[in-house]
Amino acid sequence: MLSLILPTYNEAQNVMSLLGHLDGVLRDTPHEIIVVDDDSPDGTANVVAEFARLHRRVKVLPRRGKKGLSSAVVDGFDAAHGTVLAVMDADLQHDALLLLRLLAAIEQGTDLSIGSRYMEGGSIGDWVVDRRIISSTGTFFARRLARVPVTDPLGGFFAIRADLYRSIRPRLRPTGFKILLEILAHVPSSTRVLEIPLIFRMRLHGQSKLSLGVHVTFAYQVLRLALSRALEKITAYGSRLFLCCLLLGSFFIVPRLWSIGLLYMHASLRHEVQASLQMVADRQGWLLSDIELTAVTPASVSILHRVHLRSSTPPRSCSIDLHTSLLSCVD
Repeated sequence: MLSLILPTYNEAQNVMSLLGHLDGVLRDTPHEIIVVDDDSPDGTANVVAEFARLHRRVKVLPRRGKKGLSSAVVDGFDAAHGTVLAVMDADLQHDALLLLRLLAAIEQGTDLSIGSRYMEGGSIGDWVVDRRIISSTGTFFARRLARVPVTDPLGGFFAIRADLYRSIRPRLRPTGFKILLEILAHVPSSTRVLEIPLIFRMRLHGQSKLSLGVHVTFAYQVLRLALSRALEKITAYGSRLFLCCLLLGSFFIVPRLWSIGLLYMHASLRHEVQASLQMVADRQGWLLSDIELTAVTPASVSILHRVHLRSSTPPRSCSIDLHTSLLSCVD
């Protein structure tokens, strides 16, 4: 079943036309439509509620004291029951017929299908130059944060398998308008994605929600995701570096432990070695801290004697007979 989310804020003039159109487009498709309204002053939620009385597949989810397109989409997805989750704008700028193609792509094995304005056959419509520049710049940075290659990571018309969404849901931080970017930044790199050309239409009624605050929020989102990705890479490389150091250390430590392993297995031998080392140190006037134990056998121990900071004399290799405590060194 398809669960379609329509986030709204002051879309009373558009939402009725869209719901009527969707009723025809999705007539033969098991579906539910969840309109998530951010307490619109124009009464959008009331308009949808009236429509829902005659159309049981339509539901309205009003939100009080909570705003933001991304969080509205996430709240809608969380309340949905379908195996496929989709979202589109409620201002008639998205072609509802494209929804069937997005759904078909998921049914044929795609994990995430996206309506793309920037692939061949797609278009951003009659945007003014300033908005074109801002969109192109944002898209440039967003593509580098997506874990899978896409042409339009900032689109608002897409469908996703419900199980994939739920697997990444705990890591999502839905802020601002660009929920697709948030999703693309957290899906596995093996995610199967299909983009379908989307021709973006001009708004007929109401006002665009884009503002300076929206752009600032998007910039924050990009910086947050970029920092998170950098920390992730540092952690990954740090783990590899730690493993390499551990292996390298083991290369030197394990043979040493093996050579003196008898000390860990035989308490009587430990006492005998300790007594012999102390006796030799007292006899030679050495400090125990200047003696490095290198190997142990039941009959003798091998040591290195080095005078750490008090002399430039190189270390001497010596052997102590455990039965006689006799010391023999190689100069």
